[in-house]
Amino acid sequence: MKKIVMILLIICVMMGACVPDSRELDQRSMIIGMGIDKGEDHLYKITIQLPILTDASNGPSGLGGRQYESFTVESDTIWDAFVKLETYTPSVLFFGHLKAVVISEEIARDGLKEVVDLLDRESTVANQVYLVVVEGEASEFTRQESPLVTLPALYLDRFFQAEQKVARTNGIRLFKFLRDTNMVSGASSIPLAYLEGEQIIVEGMGVFQDYQLKTKIREKEVGLSTLLKDDFVTDMNCTVVIEHEDVKVTTSLARSKLKQSIHFEETDPVTFHIDIKGSGEIVSLADVTVKDTDSFIKEVEKETEQYFKDKIHALIKRMQEENIEPWLMGHRIWAMNPGYFEQLNWLESGWKEAQFQINVEFEIDDTGQRGYYHKEKIGR
Repeated sequence: MKKIVMILLIICVMMGACVPDSRELDQRSMIIGMGIDKGEDHLYKITIQLPILTDASNGPSGLGGRQYESFTVESDTIWDAFVKLETYTPSVLFFGHLKAVVISEEIARDGLKEVVDLLDRESTVANQVYLVVVEGEASEFTRQESPLVTLPALYLDRFFQAEQKVARTNGIRLFKFLRDTNMVSGASSIPLAYLEGEQIIVEGMGVFQDYQLKTKIREKEVGLSTLLKDDFVTDMNCTVVIEHEDVKVTTSLARSKLKQSIHFEETDPVTFHIDIKGSGEIVSLADVTVKDTDSFIKEVEKETEQYFKDKIHALIKRMQEENIEPWLMGHRIWAMNPGYFEQLNWLESGWKEAQFQINVEFEIDDTGQRGYYHKEKIGR
């Protein structure tokens, strides 16, 4: 009996402890999206996006059927901007449903230390929130509606949930940006976005060093960057041109999967050996009269292998020239041999001087010709 009483008392205390922090839905102003720009009169211009909560039985809201509203203020600190924004709403600001934080390129180049520090410290902000850098005004981007998804912040959230986008961009959440920034190379990345007329375009990645935007990775480079960092990438697309029987044939491949195996050799400078195996399917031929013979397939595979090898070499070289290493290669060395890592002087010259041996093996696993019933199985 005493045990039952004690359990009931504990439950009552726990329930009572939750009451002071609990609020009804109509007592919260739920921030769905947030934009951060440089201010004209102050350091920051902050824009928040709030859904308009209405009684569903009454139909659309009284604001022309809009489902959200945006408010913008300027302040010298982000938190003071939040305090000011709270005077614009009938209830307290709540960050628990925040989906995306959109940051202008100007702010990103100055540095995100204060921005991510506040997001990390504010307990109601989930570390799963997406970060996006906008090539333009974050406030304008935050207000832009898509004909497909009404709330701009929800558009970004849904966009990054579609994993096939990885070939052109990659969703980065707050915790991942902080984790990568705290690795030995201090490098991380955030997806890029911009407005093209009334269209929302999300593609490419901004590469950061110690919280500052330093350079950008564009379009198809993103998939290769993902491969170098995560050792695996899917849904890669590429187009190669081969000479087959004295005819130049443009061949497009899609849904390619690449897997990387990497190890380093303790030389001076360090030598990385990258072995890549992949497969994909042909989705288009410029010359439809070409048959998918064994010799033709082998030529496509050989050219595709060279394509990926050249693109990866070029991407690595560019990052070495910038002296930014966003793929945790230095961290691999540090984790496996800290003493050797110290000898490399990684941040100053170790990464810039690193050597790479890259080998690619690629296989066509589908020609996509469903109507070609008499083709023979590809020989191996």
